[in-house]
Amino acid sequence: MKIVSYIKKSGFSIIITILFLVALVLLNIFIGLLTERFFLKADLTDTGLYTLSERAAEFLGDVDEPVDIIVLAEESVWRASSTYEIITNILRNYSASSNGNLRVQYVNPDLNSFAGQKYNNSLAELKDAYTELEDMSRNDIIFLSERRAAVVPATTLFAQSTDQFRRPVITGIRVDTEFISALIYVLNEKIARITYITNHAEDTTYHMNLAFERSGYVSSVINLALEDIPEDTVVLVSAAPKYDFLNEEIIKIEEFLALGGNAIILYDSQLLRLPLLDMFLMEWGVIIEEKVIFDDVYIFIPELGVLGAHVVAGSLPFTADAELITTSMIPLGVIRARPLNSDVGSRFTINPLISTFSASSYAKDISGGNITTQERESGDESGPFVIGYNVSRITNNAEGKQVQANLIVAGATLFDDSFLNMFGDSFYNSIMLIDLANDFNPFGERVYIPSKDLSDSTMLVSSGGTRMIFIFLVIAMPLTILAAGTVVWYKRRHK
Repeated sequence: MKIVSYIKKSGFSIIITILFLVALVLLNIFIGLLTERFFLKADLTDTGLYTLSERAAEFLGDVDEPVDIIVLAEESVWRASSTYEIITNILRNYSASSNGNLRVQYVNPDLNSFAGQKYNNSLAELKDAYTELEDMSRNDIIFLSERRAAVVPATTLFAQSTDQFRRPVITGIRVDTEFISALIYVLNEKIARITYITNHAEDTTYHMNLAFERSGYVSSVINLALEDIPEDTVVLVSAAPKYDFLNEEIIKIEEFLALGGNAIILYDSQLLRLPLLDMFLMEWGVIIEEKVIFDDVYIFIPELGVLGAHVVAGSLPFTADAELITTSMIPLGVIRARPLNSDVGSRFTINPLISTFSASSYAKDISGGNITTQERESGDESGPFVIGYNVSRITNNAEGKQVQANLIVAGATLFDDSFLNMFGDSFYNSIMLIDLANDFNPFGERVYIPSKDLSDSTMLVSSGGTRMIFIFLVIAMPLTILAAGTVVWYKRRHK
């Protein structure tokens, strides 16, 4: 009888154990599907490397139409790379956070085919269909909607620096900024254009243009003496012209602004006079003084003569995002700025945009030739100085609607190409450009997400690890305790 009773009790225990294991396997399968569908991962990095920023998550949650994301690489190759594996994980996160509207696939570009019903599944036909894809190559990421296509080269996803041996080192990732910008471009009904004037030996504007592209702009360049300003231009830029404008060119700019356009004129601190351009700016109430500013306190990089300045609160009143920046008194870097003055009798609304910090800044007169010393002297004018203005007026556009025309006048060295490149996309000068781009864009929205640091990129618990942790903490431990309690209760009941 004891043997039979023992077998019965053992059989009961075995059945309970088997049922428990079966339930555990089913739960494992279920949670595995859940984690794959919703990309449940525990991100333990200090910078939240694998976690969507709040702004990116908000944007992706609002995507309500399908977008194909085609990675021109083999997924197994990317997953074998410690660097590219980060991108694969983030792409899965993007797909899961968009309610399935972002469809990611990896395509070997050598095979010339991709999944779907478009362009006969041929990469060659896809490339021919979109001018944006003309230069696509291996490891590029294609964003494709019903409207248009965009290409994000993998190399642009990483912030780089150099080590002590001048070798390139990846220091962070800017995936959110690049991917969201591409999505804005392919999803917007209309696209804003920024046009750069180039026939006065203007400075290069590569990094300035990056800021506008990240707000959904397309760009073009023109010789203003020979070409008209494109009709869809939202922002017109002349970056540090070295030669004066012709009367005909000034008229074109005036006509552009008269219809509600936005212009950015960046003056060269080394040139004293450009008579026609100076006269045009004076008509808009801005005078460039023949002085150079220095600062004896806020010198960030002494060898470059960089001084401190800040965005003036209230100078960009037409969007909330810009107002958040202006009220923070965020410091900007400036190289050899020149002060501006305003004509109080102007017909326009003139707002100081950028100002130097208090009396620590001082200006030296350069109208008589080169300055003899950079040190402060008794005759030097004390700051603060305005080094950027936002001049605006209300006018009517081509459709007869009332709009605001804006003219930004500032020192070119604020947005110098090498200067912006030196500090990266999280530099306040770059952020300010992105805010300007957003303020001027009637078709899109600003989504600026700074780069994330890669210094602690290894702490990621995978979906499998997350699943096992979830099972152990939430299911296995409670069930084990319950089972143990049941056994103890059962034994005590049948003593």
